[in-house]
Amino acid sequence: MNISEDYIPEKVADNIYLTDTLYLGREKFAASYFIEDGGEIAIVETNTNHAIPGILNAVLNSGFKLSQIKYVVLTHIHLDHAGGAGLIMKELPDAELIVHPRGARHMISPEKLIESVKSVYGEEEYKNLYGDIIGIPEGKVISLTGGESISIGKRKLTMIDAPGHAKHHNIIYDESSGSVFSGDAFGIGYPRFRYGKGDLVFPSTSPVQFDPESAVQTYNMITDLNPARILLTHFGSVENIEEIHTQLLEWIDYTAEYSSKRFSEGYRMDKLSEKLSEDIWGKFSERSVLLTGKSLSDKERDFLFLDADLNGKGASFYISQKNLR
Repeated sequence: MNISEDYIPEKVADNIYLTDTLYLGREKFAASYFIEDGGEIAIVETNTNHAIPGILNAVLNSGFKLSQIKYVVLTHIHLDHAGGAGLIMKELPDAELIVHPRGARHMISPEKLIESVKSVYGEEEYKNLYGDIIGIPEGKVISLTGGESISIGKRKLTMIDAPGHAKHHNIIYDESSGSVFSGDAFGIGYPRFRYGKGDLVFPSTSPVQFDPESAVQTYNMITDLNPARILLTHFGSVENIEEIHTQLLEWIDYTAEYSSKRFSEGYRMDKLSEKLSEDIWGKFSERSVLLTGKSLSDKERDFLFLDADLNGKGASFYISQKNLR
């Protein structure tokens, strides 16, 4: 599944546009955004190499020129957010990349990222998923966090350190529109799971840097900004922020409780990950019944499979490391 050449992105706020990157061939699964002000553009998130033609077409089809793109901004360097950064920077010779200081070296020299992916998926599947990840010249990479800002026209975009999902994670706060680009720092909430009675939203606790205490601090920090909306990479604009905040805190408590419980029961390594994934499925089902009166369908379970698997592995890694201290 590819983005057509005539694809028009969705306008989600004041001069903010969402491009569906069709990650893994799925609609409304992973997003890229761009912001325009005063003739200048910043792209937020690149997804993988496969998404880059669509992201650039989305800019062009909105009536802008690629020469207007001043910055490419990453929330963090997980490959569903940053795998296409090298390629898009190659296509934008005048743009600069903004990334958390902890992630900058991996964007300049991505060999460790590549080897890590190949060790899990193998050479062929690595290329199928991500294409050839390429490095970015050091002079084009700017490391920012902790309240530093860039300007797009008259609009200021502030990078704020947001650990919990990963130590190399920023959120981007656009004070002009009251929008927060949250990456994976304020949960995952796919549109197909937004129901009339509420949403099924959950944290991303994937390996290897998930930390529940930091995640809660980040959720609270984002909420304290009192944003008008939060723009999730997975997926789209949400405005019921207090409801989501409450649900995320419940999920973190649940994850911490069951991680400790399963570890104390003697589960280890793959068995621990599998058991925690089962617990996550239980929580998904509980929320679905609460909101819809019925359990998840087979199609819904298929859509959530990757998240349940990764979250189980991340929770397992967290509690195992905690008990080694």
